[in-house]
Amino acid sequence: MQYSNNFLFLQKLQKEACERNEIMHAHYLVIISEYYISNQLIFLDESAKDERSLSQLYGYSPRNIRAHKKVVFVREKRYTILPALTLKGFVAIDIFEGSCDRKRFVNFILNQVVCINIIIL
Repeated sequence: MQYSNNFLFLQKLQKEACERNEIMHAHYLVIISEYYISNQLIFLDESAKDERSLSQLYGYSPRNIRAHKKVVFVREKRYTILPALTLKGFVAIDIFEGSCDRKRFVNFILNQVVCINIIIL
């Protein structure tokens, strides 16, 4: 899929949140750097994987013929991972089958992240 018009090339678009405010983002970074040191920070993220997670978004085909790929539309097993990471490495992790809801996320923070870090400190 290479189309060029001397200056323009077909590319996949990168998503950027329209709600992002550069001034507020810079202010947040200043506050974090003023009041916290690096070993006080814990980073959390939820990720999931199912049969559809790694599906390609682009493909090649002859000119004027649409590219096709057979994919799974019915969601089967879904696995979720909840990691808690510091600059020294992982402090807690939870991997389970299914999706993560608010209750499970809060329980992970209170029972694994906060609990472990109180013991370490």
